Amino acid sequence: MERRTARKYLNVRYWSCYVLFNIMFVCGFGLVICKAFQMQVLEHEEWVERGRMQAETVLQVPAYRGSIVDRNGQLLSFSVPQRSLSFSLSPQPPNVSAEQLAPPRRQLAAQLAAVLGEPSRLIEEKLERGRRFVWLKRHLTDVQALAVERLKERLTGKQATPAEKHLGGGVQLVTEYKRFYPHRHQAGQVLGFVGMDGAGLEGIEKSFDQVLREKSCKVEQQRDGVRKCLWMDSDPPPEPHENYGVRLTLDIVLQYICEDELEKAVQQYKARGGEVVVMDPNTFEVLAMANYPSFDPNMADDKRNADVVRNRIITDSFEPGSTFKVFLMSAAIEESVVRERDRVYCENGQVRLAGHNINDVHPYGWLTIPEVIKYSSNIAAGKLALQLGNERYHKYIRSFGFGEPTGIMLPGEVKGLVRPHRKWRPIDLVTTGFGQSIGVTALQLTAGIASIANGGEYGKPTIARETLDADGNVVQEHRSPALRRVLQKRTAEKVRDMMHLVCQEGGTGVKAVPAGYTAAGKTGTAQVMDMVTKRYASNRYTSLFTGFIPADKPRLVITVVIHDPRGASYGGVVAAPVFRNFAARALPYLGVYPTVPESPPASGLRKAEAPSSKGKGAAVVARPPEARPQDKGGRDDKSGKDKGIKRPEPPPVKTAGTAPPSRSPAASREHRPVIEGGKSPPVEKAAAANAPPPKVCSAKVDTRTGVGLD
Repeated sequence: MERRTARKYLNVRYWSCYVLFNIMFVCGFGLVICKAFQMQVLEHEEWVERGRMQAETVLQVPAYRGSIVDRNGQLLSFSVPQRSLSFSLSPQPPNVSAEQLAPPRRQLAAQLAAVLGEPSRLIEEKLERGRRFVWLKRHLTDVQALAVERLKERLTGKQATPAEKHLGGGVQLVTEYKRFYPHRHQAGQVLGFVGMDGAGLEGIEKSFDQVLREKSCKVEQQRDGVRKCLWMDSDPPPEPHENYGVRLTLDIVLQYICEDELEKAVQQYKARGGEVVVMDPNTFEVLAMANYPSFDPNMADDKRNADVVRNRIITDSFEPGSTFKVFLMSAAIEESVVRERDRVYCENGQVRLAGHNINDVHPYGWLTIPEVIKYSSNIAAGKLALQLGNERYHKYIRSFGFGEPTGIMLPGEVKGLVRPHRKWRPIDLVTTGFGQSIGVTALQLTAGIASIANGGEYGKPTIARETLDADGNVVQEHRSPALRRVLQKRTAEKVRDMMHLVCQEGGTGVKAVPAGYTAAGKTGTAQVMDMVTKRYASNRYTSLFTGFIPADKPRLVITVVIHDPRGASYGGVVAAPVFRNFAARALPYLGVYPTVPESPPASGLRKAEAPSSKGKGAAVVARPPEARPQDKGGRDDKSGKDKGIKRPEPPPVKTAGTAPPSRSPAASREHRPVIEGGKSPPVEKAAAANAPPPKVCSAKVDTRTGVGLD
């Protein structure tokens, strides 16, 4: 009985263990299958990525900052590799205490200070806080980098103490790229500069920073169990390469000539500074853009001077003076306010317009419309502006690009100062006619003259032509948008002929003509506002000359601006020679050779005399004695006496201005009334109706002599 009971219990225990074991086996196998399903199906991508991260790594191949070249491919800015010194300590070993590190740290600071040329105390402070990472000095020279390498070898050598080895392991040399400008100060303000980390901060470097800046590319490679990289490809690993670059419209040869001539003029007249802009009138590409004082982007000290760093051609506005008369004349002719054969009475050099006294440099009587530009009469310009009116004149000012940024791809451009025409007083209209009460930049003035030179079409000035890859292939073109017409071609040709007269004998711009060439332009001498007294200063002027050359087929448009010259102030004396000297050196380089036979310039002066009550006004030429055989009608070959050369008597035409004073009947027949038919009221009555007569003249007048300026 007992045996049966024991056998029965044995069978139960056996089967219980058997069933339990099978259940556990099935459940375990099911768990394995479930886990495998989870890893192989549900979490497949995650585990593949984990395996790839353990077996592969990513190599960062740097792409250093792209280069900047001129229109002919000459390097203007590029990056060069340089070493930088950093310090980063690993965890302190147990066999080295803090007290043991102090003496070697002071010794290391003294040695590094001698190499880097910096105070040892400053280096020691950096070493004390360099537990993770600290820059000791960026962009070392080759000599400094070599000295640091030798010092590091000595600290980590076999004879070094554990404390020295610990500090030597924290000294690291890192390869970085530094920007270099091979032409130094040439086009310095245009190119700009980059910061210590390679980001563009000024000029082209800033405006094209997204194109030029450093960008690293990623390359995958294998690694073994001890995390050592294995390059499995048959090709060698990629090396650091250059990023996209930019080709500018500048010509470095023209830029050099431009800066050279500008520096000579500024130093000759001890001026505060100056600017020159050179532009192609057909494409509106800027060929040269010079500022003085100049700026060298390689020099760290110059970067801290904001007055030197900024590109004043686009950031500073000024009153254009008499150079603005060509735009007034363009608008007046385009709107048929005047014609070429019309004449303006210039009131013998002084008149009261809109309650203010307006003066000319020299007293003139009747002047034809071309002579208004040639002799630069402020009185005639004021009268023409009053006849043109606020709205129409303002429309043409904006059409020529004034009062808004040109859109050139440079940072910091200002729009100038052009007030709404509804806010103009009559005197504002008068003074704007000869370039006061308005602010322009040198680039705006150049673009406006270029639109006259090319036949009346205005375009957006450009400074960048193309984006290039590392091999020099064009990736993207930067072209100026389509030109828009602001003047009829016939009107532009008339104004060009008037500007050509300015550079002929007797004109204010005769000193702007290089030998063998024809030139066209306009001089200007603008008074400068005293910010303390809020009046025009009596001894500060801006001398200007803007024009194009050759006069018949313009190849270059050049604007010269000289600020606060001493000893002379007229634009025809200070700025015009810069135009001449630059053109004489630049045109042969561009393949434009002299076409006019060289001849000694006449030393005489031509002036337009005011009409008198005794006779008719006549244009008289004073001829030198040696010019006797060549003068046709200017000198009697037999008697040797001068003869007055009279301006041909024009037919009765409408003229602009106020009527001249009473004179003989013969003179009255020659000089017609200013406005015929009584359609327009006298200028003085129309202008003084809305403006009280102030005591201070806001016209361009020398307060010392009371004489108007050109």
